[in-house]
Amino acid sequence: MYQNNAQKLVRLVWVQVALLALILSISRQLFTFSIGDLTQISRVLPDYLQSIVIGFRFDMRVATIAFAPFFLLGLIFAGTKLFGRLTRCIPIYSGIVYFIAAAASIGNYYYYKTYSNHFDIFIFGLVEDDTSAVLTTMWQDYPIVTSTIAAIVITAITTQLVTIAWRKIAKLTWPQRSPIITVISLVITIAIYFIFARGSIGTFPLKQYHANVSSYEVLNKVTPNALLALDWARSSHKKSDKFHSVSKDEYNQQMEKVLGQADAVYSTAHNDYLADNKPNVVFALMESMGTNLLVDDSEKTTDLLGSLRPHYQSDFHFERFLSGTDGTINSIAMMLFHSNISSLSHGSEQKTVLKETAFLPYKQAGYDIVYITGGSPLWRNLKHYLPLQGVDQFYSEEDIYEAFPEAEQYSATWGAPDKYTFKFAEQILKQSQRPVVIMIQTQTNHPPYQIPDNYQPAALKVSEKMMRKVDMDEPKARKIYETYQYANDALGDFVSEIKSSSLGENTLISASGDHRLREFSISFPEDLGTAHSVPFYLYVPESILAHTPHKYQANRIGSHRDIFPTLYAFSLSNATYTSLGGRNLLAVNDIQTPYAHNNGVTLTSTGASYGANRTVIYPWKNEHDLTVDIEGVANPTPNLDVELKKLETLYINAELKGFKAH
Repeated sequence: MYQNNAQKLVRLVWVQVALLALILSISRQLFTFSIGDLTQISRVLPDYLQSIVIGFRFDMRVATIAFAPFFLLGLIFAGTKLFGRLTRCIPIYSGIVYFIAAAASIGNYYYYKTYSNHFDIFIFGLVEDDTSAVLTTMWQDYPIVTSTIAAIVITAITTQLVTIAWRKIAKLTWPQRSPIITVISLVITIAIYFIFARGSIGTFPLKQYHANVSSYEVLNKVTPNALLALDWARSSHKKSDKFHSVSKDEYNQQMEKVLGQADAVYSTAHNDYLADNKPNVVFALMESMGTNLLVDDSEKTTDLLGSLRPHYQSDFHFERFLSGTDGTINSIAMMLFHSNISSLSHGSEQKTVLKETAFLPYKQAGYDIVYITGGSPLWRNLKHYLPLQGVDQFYSEEDIYEAFPEAEQYSATWGAPDKYTFKFAEQILKQSQRPVVIMIQTQTNHPPYQIPDNYQPAALKVSEKMMRKVDMDEPKARKIYETYQYANDALGDFVSEIKSSSLGENTLISASGDHRLREFSISFPEDLGTAHSVPFYLYVPESILAHTPHKYQANRIGSHRDIFPTLYAFSLSNATYTSLGGRNLLAVNDIQTPYAHNNGVTLTSTGASYGANRTVIYPWKNEHDLTVDIEGVANPTPNLDVELKKLETLYINAELKGFKAH
């Protein structure tokens, strides 16, 4: 009985494995040609074929692991009556596996449409964010019902095929063989099964880096299947919350390599005027203020800047500028705490007081520190975490509604309208008796893109190019344009109010996007200049400029790392601060090799490069805008991002856990 049952089991398991691999492989091809460019793929045909081969190995690895428990139990019970009970579970077990695979594959596609990546560590933000807001956004922005039906249909078909296969296999019988032959046969089968589950017969199993198959980044994104990508994301998330002490020598050596000095400490120049006239400082972190949409701005036809336009044009602004990361909390952690780990505020170290933060120089100079978010006070635990890190007052949507009761009727999924968030900040400024630093986190320009009912958008023509980029119908695309304009209107009105008041001569105002506008697809390499870029706007009162050396070059390369060092230079005298390479963007003499990095994209004065092929850089087409040549050249500095990431990891671990004892 054992021999017959074992042989039936082996055949059934291979059928189950083959069907799961088929689901994942077909999903990959649909994924590839729905997000990829056929012309680009034809140029790298060997890479595409490698993507198929490596992808199939990934699929077989997942498929064999998925059915390993069933296979193992079947082998154990093949000689007992429990084998019959196990076989009755075939449709249930198979159905669950196939449904998860189909649903994950569909979800992976829409995740890419939003984040331009397969499932990654950011997916845990969907759990750690405001859950009700996330669910509302998903329901409004994604075809949840049709996707679920599609997953159910795929599950029903594949499960039925497995059931039919088992009915035929169950009727088969084989002549009795010797126990030795049976053992050898099973050992060979298990060995083959193990090889597929390992993905390799070499020294190392199939790993994440094997997915890097091409300089055409789309192929790298589609090579791993959704289930494997989820597992990598889980692993990264688990590791991200573990910290350890570091080697002092390694730390100093990496500082020297990246910063050219043994530590991350800098200082502002002595400035008598700033010492005697401490200005207020405002920084607005604007939700989804991506340059990838801003490039479509036209005052007469597509007015995306709104009332910010006159200030944007007359004050300082930088567009060859990258957000720190592609996630809001990640960018906040990077700017304020010099951390490449986003879970500081809500992870295992949420009660640890950091020795260095972006607010500390202002705290030491006698400033009040205020943080205002238009969203939930409990988002990422910031309400409790930021006061530990020196924030004197933390305000959220609840405080905004209390100050402006009419705001609540215009609230959206993610919180208070930006207009009232800025009004609240204006109120704080006018009431403050001491110099104050205010950081504002806006919410309106966030999916599902809802503007207040009483807002009348100015001229907006949705271009055909952008329609292709967002891959949605015109009314939905228009909503994106309208919320983008609304947010900039709110910011522009705030700037106008401050400038026209007595605060205008002693208040710095700055703003940047927290990350790119996610709905927009990325074409490689054409979009490297805009893919992860956000603008940086800065107003410095004339009275301060008159007493502070400066030089404005709009095409200077910058990123979130440079925001606070720039603000320090125009607000603090003789102040020491910590920065992992940030600099004053208005310095008279800029550094020789400025660069910015985000999610694989690195910008330098020469051009833009991408992590898929760091040895190639795509030069800027001209000195001013963000377009790049599609033909790359040799990259003289291919490892800038690698070394920076290593430094960031060493820094935050040393900050939290110190240095190893000698």
